[in-house]
Amino acid sequence: MTKPQRAVFGVLLPVALAGQAQRPLPRKASTPVLQEPSPQEYYGFLRDYKEKPFADFTRDGGPPITRVTNLEDAAFQQMVRDGAPFVVDDCTRGFDEDAINAFECKDFARRWPSGNMRAEYTPGQYHIYLKDPNWYTKIEPQRAHHEHMAGKKKIAGPYIWHVKDEEPLKTKREVQQHWRTPYFLEKSIANRIEANESFEFWFSMAGGGTFTHADAYCESTISMQFKGKKRWRIQSFPRVKSFLNATSFGDSDIYENKVHVPWTPETEFTVHPGQCLIFPTGYLHETFVDPDENEGGCFTASTFQFNHPRQVNLYRAYLSSLSMSHYGMGEPCLQKIQGYATLISLFKPPSGSPDTAAIQKQTEGIFKKIDGDNDGKLVNKEFYDYFCKDKRKREKVMAEADFSYSWFKMLTKSQRDELIEEAMEVFSEDALQYHDIDQDGAVTVEELTSGFLQWSVVQYRLNAMKNLAPDGSKPNKWFKGAMKVEQEVLSKHFCEDSKSCEAVDDLEAHRKRLKDEGKHAMARKAAAVSGMLSGEDEGDNEALDMVDRESGNRESMKVGHIKGGDDEL
Repeated sequence: MTKPQRAVFGVLLPVALAGQAQRPLPRKASTPVLQEPSPQEYYGFLRDYKEKPFADFTRDGGPPITRVTNLEDAAFQQMVRDGAPFVVDDCTRGFDEDAINAFECKDFARRWPSGNMRAEYTPGQYHIYLKDPNWYTKIEPQRAHHEHMAGKKKIAGPYIWHVKDEEPLKTKREVQQHWRTPYFLEKSIANRIEANESFEFWFSMAGGGTFTHADAYCESTISMQFKGKKRWRIQSFPRVKSFLNATSFGDSDIYENKVHVPWTPETEFTVHPGQCLIFPTGYLHETFVDPDENEGGCFTASTFQFNHPRQVNLYRAYLSSLSMSHYGMGEPCLQKIQGYATLISLFKPPSGSPDTAAIQKQTEGIFKKIDGDNDGKLVNKEFYDYFCKDKRKREKVMAEADFSYSWFKMLTKSQRDELIEEAMEVFSEDALQYHDIDQDGAVTVEELTSGFLQWSVVQYRLNAMKNLAPDGSKPNKWFKGAMKVEQEVLSKHFCEDSKSCEAVDDLEAHRKRLKDEGKHAMARKAAAVSGMLSGEDEGDNEALDMVDRESGNRESMKVGHIKGGDDEL
């Protein structure tokens, strides 16, 4: 039997690719849409992993992170679509002597003295200027936590230079002259430009690090190590079954059982100079520049995001959990994946509680439109032919599938044409893989119905909880409404048998625990969830305290003012 083939950037590839990380296990379309795979089922490097309590975790006891060299495009794309974390050992291959990875911390200070950066974990989270020599010559330990890999030792927070969005355009363009893109991103025009536009720098003295957190980015992230060795501990995004457990997993939130799951890191590894870690949305991580492994000094790294391809298989597998975190309640991650979940709004979720029969009927009509050869299976070519040939449809894909980039107008006509064609090829394969949950290279009407139903349920629950947000200051009323919503969706779309539903029993037990802890516990929970649902990003209006440690002078500036040079474009 011939293995199914897929076209990726014009090249036919087998479903299983030699040399890549193990893929997630296939799933059935009949599985209740709110059920999610375990980390062992989803992440290949965790296939034989057995969770241990934090007290039993050892540095060398976890499964090895996937590490690659000479990364081929096909393997890269599949691992990104799957949301697999992996290390590229030859990440800076081909970088020249003028590349920014060769810069010492003092070189940044000398070249861009007026640059400003944030001192993480420092009281007030104030910003300082790069010209201040203290940041790269003097370590200032701030906080400790026994669950961090540094143990009882205080760690110094890193300094983060947000060149991408907190510096004038002139500074950004100067830094870009020394920026180099990793070789495995070079094939994609979108990735080349997006990496060049989205980078930020992390500076740490030996003894510096970060506490466990989940980043806010909706896209895949690369952390590229320039100087020094950095240790990482990671844990896959914890499953969230109900809004009563909604959390943003901010710095150190998961320590000491402060949220619904404990900190149980799966593995620990070191990223050396010239290597980089690629990790997906939601993967919890903490870092440490261990003094025992780094001689005194200041060490540099850079992080940035890229968008081709999308983490479609990760979002499809964990859509429910992600929706009940900052990714669904504050960040625009669900909006960014909507074009795949609804196939550019061909599917329109019914109003009210999701009706499986109505969704099935609508799906059958959509399926017939795309199934060009009427064989009951949708393959890559059919997604491309239906969505990506007609000019009007191509424009719709660019707009609704999150291919609208701020730098698009900077491109020449030939570059725009190249980007649009690349986007169409990415969309076709991403849309196929999002709905092809059994991984056989084709989408059936049952799989498409499952995807549409999942999206409808997640959106229905999210909207219902948003409607309850104004009642956040009235805990009893809020809990009554929240329990009603959760009991409905869990019994119908999580459990195999709605009359015997362990998830509903767990929900009720959780509510009882909160009630037994007193009215303040219930009030805090109602306020926290409602706050996440109604929170807004300060963006350019965020006020930053700028400190010059040499003079002690402090001044307040808004991000928008600091970025004032942007209008030069």
